[in-house]
Amino acid sequence: QPRKLRSASSPRSHQRPHTAINTANKMRSFIVTLALVATAAAADMPSFPLLNSAVSGLRYPAVGLGTGGYGTLANRKYPECWVELVPGCGAHAIAAVKNWLQLGGTRVDSANSYFNQDSVAKGIKESGVSREKIFITSKIGPSNPLGFNDTLSQMEEIKKKLGVDYVDLLLIHWPTPDAQPASKDPSCVKDDPQYNLTTCRLNTWRAMQIIYQRGDAKAVGVSNYNTTHLQEIIDAGMPLPALNQCPFNPHRSTTQKDTRDFCAKHNILFNGYSPLGIPDLTGDYPKGSSLLLHKYPPPMTANLLDEPLINKIAKAHNCSAAQVVLSWQFSEGVPTNPRSMDPAHMKENMAIFDIELTAEEIQQLGTMPQNYCKDDQWYECAP
Repeated sequence: QPRKLRSASSPRSHQRPHTAINTANKMRSFIVTLALVATAAAADMPSFPLLNSAVSGLRYPAVGLGTGGYGTLANRKYPECWVELVPGCGAHAIAAVKNWLQLGGTRVDSANSYFNQDSVAKGIKESGVSREKIFITSKIGPSNPLGFNDTLSQMEEIKKKLGVDYVDLLLIHWPTPDAQPASKDPSCVKDDPQYNLTTCRLNTWRAMQIIYQRGDAKAVGVSNYNTTHLQEIIDAGMPLPALNQCPFNPHRSTTQKDTRDFCAKHNILFNGYSPLGIPDLTGDYPKGSSLLLHKYPPPMTANLLDEPLINKIAKAHNCSAAQVVLSWQFSEGVPTNPRSMDPAHMKENMAIFDIELTAEEIQQLGTMPQNYCKDDQWYECAP
C-alpha cells in the first residue's frame, strides 16, 4: 500500500544541493541530510528554497499539481482534459484543483497558455483553503506575446483570471515567441527589422523584475531555458531567475545535465515538468483522431510508466511506478509537477517521501535510455 499521506500545511525544510547530484554516494548523503533537518516538521511536505529573484525565506513545495494537459475528449479518463475550450473539461479542471488542495496539496502550477485559469481559480475557491496556504505558479507567453509591455499587461490578466492580488511564482513560459498576436516590442516581432531574440528575452525579463519588485509575484523565473538563455541574463548584469522549469524524467535526465549543473552553480532551482513522461498521450484515441500522440522511440518503452525496470523497483517497495519515478526525482533534488485528476493518484504523489530507494536503484533510474530528440519531434525536446 502507498505510504501514509503527509500534511502540506507548512513545508518541511529541504536544503537544495549547490552542485548537481550525479553519483550514488551523493544521493545517499542527500537523503541523510534530509533526514537530519526534518526535525519538528517531520510530518510536512518537503520544500526547496527559492533564491535570486525571490523574497527572503520563500520555499517551493516539492510536489505540485500540473494543470497543463492534452486531452480533448471530456468523457474519457485518459487523456485527461483540462482545457476550458472543450465543453465539460473546465469542470474536470475545477474538481482536480479542488481535490488536490483539500487532500493537502499546496502548490498549483498554472499558465495562461493552459487555457484554464478561470477553472483553476474556481477550484481554489471551492476548496475552501485560504490563499496564504496555497503556492500559485503562473506563466506568461507563449500563446501571448513576449516583450516588456506585453509581459506587464499579461500579469494583470493573470491576476484577474485567478482572482488574486499576487502569484507566488511567475515564469516566462518559453524563451522564443510562438504563433501569437504581434508584440508591442519590435525585438519580439519576427518580421520587424529590429527583431532580436536576445533583446526580446531580456526586455521580457526586465518586465518580470518590475513585476517582482512591485509585489505582483513573490518570485520570478523562467521555463525551458537552456544555458545560453541563462547566460544572456548574466551577461546583461541582471538578477538571475529563482527557478527554471524544464522537462525532466528518467528518459530526460542526463540530457539535462548541462542545464542542471548551470542552475545549481547559480542557485537557480531546477524544476521538472512531465515527471512521469507523457502517459496521457500514450493512450488510444478514437481511430482518425488528429491529435498527435506521443510515444518514446525505441529502445525506450512508449510509456515511461510501463518500463520494466521502474515496475520491478515499484514491486520491491510495494508502491506504484509513478511513486518510484517521483521519489527518484526528489532524491535528485528536483521538485515536480505531476498532472492528475484522480484523487487516489494525488494521494500517491504526495506520499513518496518515505520511499527509500537504494543507491543501486537510484543509479539504475539515472542511467536509463535517454531521449536525445533525434527521432522525437515532441515540443519538450526543443530545449
